[in-house]
Amino acid sequence: MNRILALQFAFDRLIYDVHKADYDPIKEIEAFWNHYALEAVSTNTLGLLIVYVDGDAEKNSFLKDEEMQVFVTALCRALVAYCIANHRNIDLGNMQLSTEAKERIVKELEMSKKIVDFFGRLSK
Repeated sequence: MNRILALQFAFDRLIYDVHKADYDPIKEIEAFWNHYALEAVSTNTLGLLIVYVDGDAEKNSFLKDEEMQVFVTALCRALVAYCIANHRNIDLGNMQLSTEAKERIVKELEMSKKIVDFFGRLSK
């Protein structure tokens, strides 16, 4: 199958999957955060933006095309899951993230808070 058609099929399937009887947006969101750190999401998104703005895939050499496709598909799957969870009024407080994911999120938020506080003190 042509690469573009395969990508189109993958993205179309994201939407169609929500109509399956066993679709659980919470599980989709958990799977995303158990796999990706906030830093990885930021780095990968910046890499995509660099390619989009500069049109230079060589600058985005930290991830292979296949890895970036997997990331983008997972990100879109998570966004669709958040949309469905919101639409169905599902309480996201019941998510069960792995201990590793929880620890990673806490560390990343603590670090970003320190940076915000530092620059906040500088701006006063």
